[in-house]
Amino acid sequence: MTASLEQQLAALRTGAAFCSPDLRFPLRVTGGEALPWLERLCSLPVADMEAGTHVDAVLMDGKGRMRADLRILAPGVPTDGLLLDLPRSHQAQLLKVLDMFIIQDDVQLEDLSADMRVASVLGPKAAEVLSAARLHPPEPGKVIAPREDVLLLATGAKGMPGFDLVFERNVGRELVEDLLESGAERVEAEALEVERIASGVPFFGPDLSQEVIPLEAGLDEHVSITKGCYPGQEVVARILNLGQVSRKLVRLEAEGAPALEAGAHLSPEGDADGRIIGQLTSVSHDPTSGRTVALGFVRRGSWSEGDRVVTDGDTPVALTVHDLRPA
Repeated sequence: MTASLEQQLAALRTGAAFCSPDLRFPLRVTGGEALPWLERLCSLPVADMEAGTHVDAVLMDGKGRMRADLRILAPGVPTDGLLLDLPRSHQAQLLKVLDMFIIQDDVQLEDLSADMRVASVLGPKAAEVLSAARLHPPEPGKVIAPREDVLLLATGAKGMPGFDLVFERNVGRELVEDLLESGAERVEAEALEVERIASGVPFFGPDLSQEVIPLEAGLDEHVSITKGCYPGQEVVARILNLGQVSRKLVRLEAEGAPALEAGAHLSPEGDADGRIIGQLTSVSHDPTSGRTVALGFVRRGSWSEGDRVVTDGDTPVALTVHDLRPA
């Protein structure tokens, strides 16, 4: 029997939740030049990665716009092969772009999405559940293989404490049953969406896109201005050294459950001219608080904590602006 939305949210907030929203896909990178090839593309240093570590970074074009957020996993000796965790929403396009950057490099790409899954155990009791399932959790920044067919690493990418698992599809049923029997609650996409929006976590597809510069979405820690040249570095350096972005991703809240949809334009509350200063990217209703939570981009002058904005249309909805990450 499927738990209610409220029960699923409780598991995410106070217990342990298993979720497999199928939003990411794994890509294997092998070849003698895999690390220097990735070093040229990624926003953070990877050339000196050690076995059993991972790096969260972004891929950008020459104008500093995101091609993808990605995680690079080195489960073993990096020269023996790496795994990339990438957004499924742009899978075909990313495979084409990455292949395009292989010129004369000794690099091979293998799409593993047909054979492997990416899932998560989230919540304050996630480590406890994993231990009960004989999957002893790793330290932050580490990736381990607690058994031959499973990789495990800590994650904050969904806004909740927890761990990501990468595993072969043929062991998925057994693995999920072990986790559920050990105390995890199965959580569906709706509950994950509520909690990640309320936690200020953007996902590639709805919030992050090829129109977004990482610094606009609070991804400052995922870019570097000190490593060697990579696509988009000059744009990032110029923003950090000379000023700030002109728009920023924020959390927003509205009372009740008004009719709100992603894509709605935003104006400053009380602005007689109805100037468009932003747009909603993700919207969900939290039944436990009776509020609607959202993410959206707003321009400078309207992104401070407590600012008020309204949607366009015949029935405007007022929303309060909050910092992307809750205090």
